[in-house]
Amino acid sequence: MKITLAFSVVIFLQLASCHMPTVYEFCSHVVANGDTSQLTCDSSQCQGRPGKRGSQGPRGLTGAKGQKGEQGTAENLEDRIRELESSLAKTSRIIEALPKSAYCFMGMRSRDIPDSAITASSVYDGNHNAYDGRLDNRKKTGDVAAWTVRHNRKGEWLQVDFGRPKLVGGIITQGRLYARAWVTSFAISCGLSTSSLTTIQEHGAQKIFTGNSDMETKKINMFPKPITCRYIRVHPETWQGHICMRVEFIKGMCYDLYT
Repeated sequence: MKITLAFSVVIFLQLASCHMPTVYEFCSHVVANGDTSQLTCDSSQCQGRPGKRGSQGPRGLTGAKGQKGEQGTAENLEDRIRELESSLAKTSRIIEALPKSAYCFMGMRSRDIPDSAITASSVYDGNHNAYDGRLDNRKKTGDVAAWTVRHNRKGEWLQVDFGRPKLVGGIITQGRLYARAWVTSFAISCGLSTSSLTTIQEHGAQKIFTGNSDMETKKINMFPKPITCRYIRVHPETWQGHICMRVEFIKGMCYDLYT
């Protein structure tokens, strides 16, 4: 595009009182408006392209600190402590009124542990199943209500799978109801898998627990310390009449309640 000298002078005089446009802005305006005689010094047309944003300025000073709240009184604190003590005492009375079986047993007696989780090395027959070896189990039609082995011999075992690792503190055992048959001593092994079972030790040797002396009385045996198991096995060592057992396990959190 050719621009005559006279035309340029006119444009210059018209724009002298404002910001001088760039060649790009000038040519763009001419193309857009066509008639250069109407060109005026409109500030919105004379402004160049927006410049780049400058760097961020320094951070302002921290504002003044707010007013301090009202100080609590020792009297209110003592009231709160008394409320907490009263609540704890009430909770303790409720717990003490409950039988330990309500919160310390691990699910054999209550049947929270399913039949499928209870297995054994052998059973006498279909009426002497591993899952019949539950504490306080009672005879049903055709069922002797206790785990009974096929043959009396060492190496037999009753196993429980808790489903996931749990802290176990001890065991409660009974003999077989309606018969003079019970286990008089036994060992315990436990582990996170059946291939990693280890027997409970005491003083560097396998711990042998004292079993029952009749068919019905419960015998409680706490472990030397709570142990974490998923699988736990009871290994009868000696017995009266026949190897028969009913069992329950005690939660590790209840260890101090039984020792």
